[in-house]
Amino acid sequence: MRYLVLSDIHGNWPALEAVLQAAPPFDRVLFLGDAVGYYPDGDRVLDWLMEVGAEGVLGNHDAWLLALEALPKEGAVLEILAWQRARLSRAHLEYLASWPWQREVEGALLVHGSPCDPLEYLDDLEPARQGFACTEARLAFHGHTHLAGAFLELSGPRPWVRYQRFAEGGELILPPAVRALVNPGSVGQPRDGVPGAAFALWEEERIAFFRVGYDLEKVARRLREEGFPEWLYTRLTLGE
Repeated sequence: MRYLVLSDIHGNWPALEAVLQAAPPFDRVLFLGDAVGYYPDGDRVLDWLMEVGAEGVLGNHDAWLLALEALPKEGAVLEILAWQRARLSRAHLEYLASWPWQREVEGALLVHGSPCDPLEYLDDLEPARQGFACTEARLAFHGHTHLAGAFLELSGPRPWVRYQRFAEGGELILPPAVRALVNPGSVGQPRDGVPGAAFALWEEERIAFFRVGYDLEKVARRLREEGFPEWLYTRLTLGE
């Protein structure tokens, strides 16, 4: 089984289109959260995830959109989520609400943030060590940081943890004695200094990382059409 692993699309339809054009053949889609937020086309993203039967988990933006009634509508992030929610159908909302915080697929754990907390950032060695301690899974996929890479734990009396960056693509072969916390990077808004849409392909012990460029002017036009902030485009040009 070959899995297309996606995270943090954030309503960026042109980025998702580029991924689908560039991706090698795959059997199923695993989605690590944050379909909505930031960019205008959350409805199109959800339509596609529903169409392909993606196995997804909730991200923080997805959860915030579902709980908007209990949150203050202050700041660009929540204003955008409120704008998006008004354009989502009941089917979209029910689909989002059906996602769990964690899911297991073929022994691999799916979570948005960390195995310890779905809203925690795995962005350093110490949170990664804690993340490994919170799961028995040999392989866990997460998103949230928008950084393509993997934390690797070598088993033993004193487990050793290191980080491997995959911002420009690459391949990880998981040896028998190694556990991994893998982030495919963000489809919709990379933050590792490399512009383009990030994704991964998982098959057995092999995880391949990809970064594909696309026409950012398409996103700029959509932002202008809907009156979204210009900094959302600028971040895409910088990959941060």
